[in-house]
Amino acid sequence: MFRTINTHTALAFIILFGLFISVSSGYALYEMEEKKIIREFHTEINSHVASLHKEIIINFEALRSLAILFSDSKTPDWLHFSFEAKNILNRHNDIQALEWIPLVLNSQRAAFESTPLINLPEFEIIERQKQGRMVKSPIKDVYFPVYFIEPYIGNELAYGFDLSSNSTRYQAIVAARDSGLATATGSITLVQEKGNQKGFLAFIPIYKFRGLSTEEKRRKNLLGLVLGVFRIGDIFNNSLKGKIIDDIQISLLDESEPLNTTILHQNSFYEKEVGNEIIYRKKLPLIWGRQWTLVASPSQTFFNKKRNVLPLAVFISFILFTIYIALYIHFISKRTAIAQKNVEDKNQEINKVNKQLELLSRSDGLTGIANRRCMDDFFEREWRLAIRNKTLLSFVIIDIDFFKLYNDNYGHPEGDDCLKKVAKNLESTLKRPTDFIARYGGEEFSIILPNTTNVAEIAENCRHSVESLNILHEYSSVAQVITISIGICTVAPTKIMRSRTLIETADKALYLAKNKGRNRVEELHINSEI
Repeated sequence: MFRTINTHTALAFIILFGLFISVSSGYALYEMEEKKIIREFHTEINSHVASLHKEIIINFEALRSLAILFSDSKTPDWLHFSFEAKNILNRHNDIQALEWIPLVLNSQRAAFESTPLINLPEFEIIERQKQGRMVKSPIKDVYFPVYFIEPYIGNELAYGFDLSSNSTRYQAIVAARDSGLATATGSITLVQEKGNQKGFLAFIPIYKFRGLSTEEKRRKNLLGLVLGVFRIGDIFNNSLKGKIIDDIQISLLDESEPLNTTILHQNSFYEKEVGNEIIYRKKLPLIWGRQWTLVASPSQTFFNKKRNVLPLAVFISFILFTIYIALYIHFISKRTAIAQKNVEDKNQEINKVNKQLELLSRSDGLTGIANRRCMDDFFEREWRLAIRNKTLLSFVIIDIDFFKLYNDNYGHPEGDDCLKKVAKNLESTLKRPTDFIARYGGEEFSIILPNTTNVAEIAENCRHSVESLNILHEYSSVAQVITISIGICTVAPTKIMRSRTLIETADKALYLAKNKGRNRVEELHINSEI
């Protein structure tokens, strides 16, 4: 009773301890993996931010290169502007349009509108009444119309559009004019936009003179502004370099005004529920007066793709191991008493059975000679010995000709008797103690001859000996008695040679003997097979 209580206590302790280890180990690995995935998520978003910022800078630098046309404080003609703008647009497909926005006083309006540009319709200063519908701009002191635009096709609605008629655009113009710095607008709907994509404008002010130190001087000497028109979605998608992100929700925000955050762009996202408890915010460097921020949340799909089965595997492994130990202890405790009582009798019985099994396992039950397993062991030992002693080793494989016809016509008992006679005859033909014969399988026999030079002679002796048994075989097309076909191969093994090569070559020789008419001996050499 005391032993039973102790056993039950031990089992309970092992089970509880195993469960504790399983849960704690699995949870620890799960937490480690979770943190690793979050780090990978942050790294991926940081990479997207760097790529997006690089894409924006490249496009803004392209706009600066266009502004060089105005470096001598003179406005270039339309053809020169168009040529340079086309070259830039060919290199930067993120840019929707490049424009020249002159400052036009009301006194200059008539002159502008009466002087047509080459290959373009009549110029008229207009403003937007609603999206897609333009009307003539009313009279006012100053205009900032789109005068040069490239490409014109697709941007016809923007031609002549007075940017000062829109507060967002005008605020950016004023900021660029007064500061002398390149300035970008917040999110806007482009005049030429036909879909729902948001855009923004980037301005570079052009003055009559360089080095204007005060805001008042800059206001008085402004000639106009070089303008780049951008679609935010195009820049964002091009920064991904063709990569599709459908397992992370990404939002691009404009946080330039703390109390008026604007969503600039969101990626296509298919998952209904996002793990909003994991939100990563990464600010882009300040870009021409705008502060953009990337906000990202990974989906469960993102985590599932990154996870592996290690935590679950560890948990299950510990559980199974605990069950195994508990069952093992339970089994041992019940068997100990019986095992201790009968251990000596069992040992004697086992030893006796082992000897019988050893004998049976190494001999063929029908013919009494060695079986295939015994042959394999003997062959491997002799192969290693031949390598060490640098001696020859021969393998002979024998097949009874048309034995299936013999079995089918004379019956299986006669077939078994035939196999016994052939096996005994072959065994008696071998003379040396080191020669080894085994039943290879079915009607096939194998002979291993260590350090033998007259292998072909021995094989011929075997063939003649079996034929001389005169076992009647009326259904053989070779002879009226049982005959055999033999394939042999001899080699001096080396360390780089496979032992199976010797057996395979002998087997090929056997098939060669069969193909040449049976009841014959054929020999092949390994070198001839290479």
